[in-house]
Amino acid sequence: ALDWTGINLAVESQGATRRPDSVQARTITHVASLADWDVILDDHSSGEVADIVAMHAEGDSLYVHLTHCKYVHGGKPRRQVGDLYEVCGQAQKSTRWRDHPDSLFRHLIKRQQKRRRRTGSDGFMKGDLRTLYALQDRALLLKTVFTVAVSQPGVTQAGITAAQLELLASTQVYIYETAYGTLEVYCSP
Repeated sequence: ALDWTGINLAVESQGATRRPDSVQARTITHVASLADWDVILDDHSSGEVADIVAMHAEGDSLYVHLTHCKYVHGGKPRRQVGDLYEVCGQAQKSTRWRDHPDSLFRHLIKRQQKRRRRTGSDGFMKGDLRTLYALQDRALLLKTVFTVAVSQPGVTQAGITAAQLELLASTQVYIYETAYGTLEVYCSP
C-alpha cells in the first residue's frame, strides 16, 4: 500500500508537463526508491512497453522493472474487480519482453528518438539515451531478472475482494510461468 496523499486518483499519466499529482508520478517516486536504477523511463503512450520502465545492471544481472498504472474511476478507491482487468492484462502482455531484451532496448530507443523529434523532449526520469545504449550493449552478457508491477490505487489493501485477489493471483502465475518474473502490486491502504 502506498500513501496517495496529494494525488488526484482520477489522473493516470503525468503527461508532458510531468504532473506531480498523477498516479504515474507517485508511482515513479516509489519505483525510484526500490533500487539504484540506471534508467527510469516514462514510456506512457500507445505502443508502450509499460507506463514506467526501470532498469539497472548489477553483477551478472540486468534488472528490468515494468510498471503499469491505472487511474481510479470516480477518483476514490472502490471494491471493483474491473479496476484491475486492464492493468493486469497489460502486465501479462508485457512478459513478452523478458525473452527478447534486445528487442526491448531497440523498441525503447526508437520510441524515445521519435518522441524527441516529435515533442522536443523524452521520457527519461533518470538516465538518457546514452545510458540506454550502454545497458543494451551489456544486456547480451547478463541474465534478466524481470519484475512486473501494477499500480492501481482503486484497490485497497484492507478491503481487497476475493475476485480482485483471484485476478492478481492468475496474473502472478502467468508472469512467473511465462517470464520467470515476479508481480508487485501498488494499491491504497
